[in-house]
Amino acid sequence: MRINGIDIDPARNPAVLDTYTWDPPAAAALCAKLEPFLAECGMAVGTAQCAKCLKAALDGSPASVNSAALKDGTAYFILNLEDGQKVVAVVSPKGVTTPVAPLATFVGGKAAVMVLDTQTAKWYVTDITPQFSPRALGNVPRLGIGARQTVTVWPGIIEGLKLIGGSAETIQNSAFRELAPKSVVLAPPIAEMAYLPGHGAVNIGHTGSSIEGFWLAGVVCHIENNCTEPYGADLDHIPIKSLDEQGIAHAKYLVECGKHFTFFTVDVSALFNFATDDLSRRYDAAVEAAVELYDYIRSIKNGEAFDFEFSLDEGPALTEPAELKYVLDRLSRKGVSTTFVAPNVGFEKRVDYRKPDGLEGLEKRVRELSRIAADYGALLDFHSGSDKSSETYRTISRACDGKLKLKVSGKLQLILAEVLADMDPKFFREWWNYTLSSAKVEAESGNPVAAEYLSLLEERRKKEGDAFRPLPTDRFFTDFSFGMVGAKDDHGKFLFREKFYSLSPEVQAEYTKRVSDYIVGLAEDLDLKRR
Repeated sequence: MRINGIDIDPARNPAVLDTYTWDPPAAAALCAKLEPFLAECGMAVGTAQCAKCLKAALDGSPASVNSAALKDGTAYFILNLEDGQKVVAVVSPKGVTTPVAPLATFVGGKAAVMVLDTQTAKWYVTDITPQFSPRALGNVPRLGIGARQTVTVWPGIIEGLKLIGGSAETIQNSAFRELAPKSVVLAPPIAEMAYLPGHGAVNIGHTGSSIEGFWLAGVVCHIENNCTEPYGADLDHIPIKSLDEQGIAHAKYLVECGKHFTFFTVDVSALFNFATDDLSRRYDAAVEAAVELYDYIRSIKNGEAFDFEFSLDEGPALTEPAELKYVLDRLSRKGVSTTFVAPNVGFEKRVDYRKPDGLEGLEKRVRELSRIAADYGALLDFHSGSDKSSETYRTISRACDGKLKLKVSGKLQLILAEVLADMDPKFFREWWNYTLSSAKVEAESGNPVAAEYLSLLEERRKKEGDAFRPLPTDRFFTDFSFGMVGAKDDHGKFLFREKFYSLSPEVQAEYTKRVSDYIVGLAEDLDLKRR
């Protein structure tokens, strides 16, 4: 289909649109062909005494069996159509009534289908299947798991969540860095860039997923994978770059796009003033911005619970205890309930802890920060959590007495690269070559990180000679590979994204297994696995 002059196949580009019913007339026509099936469902509902009975009747049908629910004699389930669209089906022997106008009705009004969009999904997990709803989890120790690969990575995340016994934010990506509003995703590339610490500038919404579509795809995937473990949805690192009307309005717009998320992390690092030692001058502007956004979130949630996190981790130096106490005290006095706070503890992306004080110093510092956070009812959240050793994870868990959260993101995308290198080397080489070209452009523009990593690659190439082959562990690749997924042409069409959502069943199965194993290993190292 064409949107804003951009050709896109929604079935192979999940988490872009905020609907799974992108062609309602075609969906209605396909549902009409299924009227005999819907009639059979009506008879099954008449005899079914429980949801389990209903699911048994739907087994082998076009329905997503795990989505099926029986309430007050009416059956509800997600129906998969042959063109990749999805709708919500409602079947009742007594006749169907729906909260929104149905797309079409069948069997003399005893069956109806509704478009499956954000509004319908929110209703579905609120009124019909609350066991599948993302929720605010409070200050419960857990993982925050970035899902850059959306529907290909969620099965592994959900499998891992089931094995550890929950809880986690499993619908998590950074607003404006990894995600962008749908209006930005479905448009030509914009000149504005986001900043990634230790790397440099990155394209806005580099995953190609929209904020709106990401929530919908995540919720539907959790329903269809029968995820009843407690999970949340984190709109991560919402940036507030200035305290003026424009800066605040932009952050509020991102929240409006993600209003159904259950966890909001605010990034006000652009407002930190490290030119002064006066904590009020260093942090008050950032606190003021966070308070205003918190109040806006509270108004837009309209009584619905949510978790709130204040991020200090992207400040230029380690967070001192006095700084953490000052910020939390100011937020508390202004009525902000801070569930998590993320100090800068010296973690860097894609490398283990390497500060001169070693793990002993890390443990001592984290213990004190954790105690201060606890005084304000908050837990510490550790960002840039991927690629740390088991010993490092055990150290921070011990320092927090197990009461912590750890966020990971990039590692799960790199696991896909590792699977492809083993099972689909042609695709992996294409990804590796594209990334190499991107890194060279960065190096030529003066990026010292890119230049260093390219130098390391050439050293390996010379050393290995004819035995040289691309590796997913090459440092230029681990730091720059994410750019290919959401790359666009000048008109806004995705160049490669569909390839990342057309994995073979064998590759998908292996990816799911490795992601699950990774999640379980993290939980064990952090002592977050329920016994």
